[in-house]
Amino acid sequence: MIDPDVKPKPYLGLMLLVGAMGIISALFTFLFMIIVNRGIALVWEQAALAIGLDPRLFTLLICTVGGLLVGLLVKLFGDHNAIFSEIMLEFGKTGRFDYRNAPGIVITALVSLISGGSLGPEAPLADACGGIGTWLSDRFKLKENENRAMGYSGFSGMLAAFITSPFSGALLTLESAQGGASAGGMYLWGFVPSLLASATATVVFVGLTGRFFETLYAFPNYIPRLVDLLWAVPFGLAGALVGVFFMLGLRWLRQLMQPLKTHLVWRGLIGGLVMGILGALLPLIRFSGEAETLALIDQATQMGFLMLVVLAVSKLFATAFLLATGWKGGYIFPVMFAGIAIGMAGKVLFPGVPTAVPVAAVLAGALAAAFRAPLFAALFTLTMVQAETAPVVTVAVLIGFVLSVLLGQRAGRRASAAETPAPMLPTPQLQG
Repeated sequence: MIDPDVKPKPYLGLMLLVGAMGIISALFTFLFMIIVNRGIALVWEQAALAIGLDPRLFTLLICTVGGLLVGLLVKLFGDHNAIFSEIMLEFGKTGRFDYRNAPGIVITALVSLISGGSLGPEAPLADACGGIGTWLSDRFKLKENENRAMGYSGFSGMLAAFITSPFSGALLTLESAQGGASAGGMYLWGFVPSLLASATATVVFVGLTGRFFETLYAFPNYIPRLVDLLWAVPFGLAGALVGVFFMLGLRWLRQLMQPLKTHLVWRGLIGGLVMGILGALLPLIRFSGEAETLALIDQATQMGFLMLVVLAVSKLFATAFLLATGWKGGYIFPVMFAGIAIGMAGKVLFPGVPTAVPVAAVLAGALAAAFRAPLFAALFTLTMVQAETAPVVTVAVLIGFVLSVLLGQRAGRRASAAETPAPMLPTPQLQG
């Protein structure tokens, strides 16, 4: 795993830059989230109170205006419509984040999130922080592997700051950015810099906010049992279907929106109008879903099985539709919301099962299927639920990851078969 050509002194110098990159990522993430949170409070609390419209009409108004602004911004800055997994895959191949597009993506994402879009902040932050790492590499004229390390560090520092864990971003670099380095190179130029940047980013972000990312969903009186591993199989499968449904739905909606690729303002406006209608009917699906999942869990019994499923499907559809219409944001927290909704629906259906089991299993299976990153999915899930669910999470992650890989291979074979030309038939010879 050690590159024999690496010289200790330059590598240690790179580590100093990596540590600084972690600090920069934490500061940028903190500033971005401050703007988003204050913007949401200004629009959805102060402006809503001042205007005095019916909440449903206000939701429709803000989302529609937001869609118009998104369309105008996309037309101004360019239609850079890659999703998180595509960004990381491209980085794995090139070792670079395209920082030229980052300012437009960040500005459009701020409008998207403040307008109530069912999106998370991690994708534009990955573009921005990873782009800063690549930009600094260009300024210092670093070599290819050093450039890659700086990009990884910017991205990992952002994710570490966001959930105040120095391991999640580093693991995701190993699992999602493929195709650019050998196994040893990935550790030396990816994992090690990511860990250092993540550690500094975590410390800086906690210093700025004064808190760690706490366990959001701690279900009382849970002790793991062998039978829970059996329950983890169907619930993990349900979670995997959540992740697969989202990715397939996003692909279909992007194809559906292709005729509007030259009508960017109209496309963004349509996205806002659909989000406004769904948000007016189902207020819980607005925004990223991080805070809304707490209300979801508290009210699950009153909502009932059918409403929980409707909320999950609507959340996934809203997120995929917004991404397909040019809105900017991520899908970690929307997928998380849908997974928890399905998990609570499972609890309603099987009240004898401890609540921690269906929630943890569906959430883990959904993240593993959506990102195809099992270690990241497991660690991220365990930052959300208590550590006692780790055995259940392990089984669910394996199911979600394997199912997504198998379905991906099947789709790849179908695509290859569709592109393969039919064999030429021999030309019949005329008999004279």
